Amino acid sequence: MNAHDNLLRNWPVLGMLPGLLVEFHRIYELSVEILRSYNLTFTFKGPWYSGMYMLFTVDQTNINHIVNSNFSNYTKGPDFREVFDVLGDGILTADSELWKNLRKASKVMFSHKGFQRLLMSITRRKINDGLIPLFNHLAEEGAVVDLQDVFVRFTFDTTLVMVTGSADPGSLCVEMPEADEFAKVIYRHVKPRFLWKLQRWAGFGQEKKLSKADATLTRMCSEFISAKR
Repeated sequence: MNAHDNLLRNWPVLGMLPGLLVEFHRIYELSVEILRSYNLTFTFKGPWYSGMYMLFTVDQTNINHIVNSNFSNYTKGPDFREVFDVLGDGILTADSELWKNLRKASKVMFSHKGFQRLLMSITRRKINDGLIPLFNHLAEEGAVVDLQDVFVRFTFDTTLVMVTGSADPGSLCVEMPEADEFAKVIYRHVKPRFLWKLQRWAGFGQEKKLSKADATLTRMCSEFISAKR
């Protein structure tokens, strides 16, 4: 019997969620322990109708099979695109031929020396003007920070500058303004579909915030496009 079998017992209605919540304060350590115990692959069964039936794997053979040798068999599908509708029809939500075409185009762009020089310049500037001052401030204040939030902001700022050629939006700075609404879209994975769809239709809760964030991004992109014409 596996040491984690009792902790991750699949209860009626609630699934394995109760055991996960008990150990949620050490979720990263728990994830490593579980994957080691279950031969690097584990199926998590969440509450009924929650959309939390998930397969986790760190087995290199499985990963190669899924993302390389048999990628076409593992389409994201319309449900994934609906959950991440804020990403549009880009490479992160595309499947089949569209994904292949976008991947080819991205590969050409990423391998271009001009792009690589631009990427290095923008990244270095963001490190010097954003990341280092923030870490210095946190060290002086003795404050705790969520590094995932920090590097999501870092990625957002550098990507926006690179794609649009605009000024740094400054989401990564000492003040750390609220700028994570799109990151919160992941909550749709753990909430029953009919609930977040109802929130979106009625315009309240997290969906209301996402709608505002989507409108803001659309407005910004429109301004960038107009400025380049």
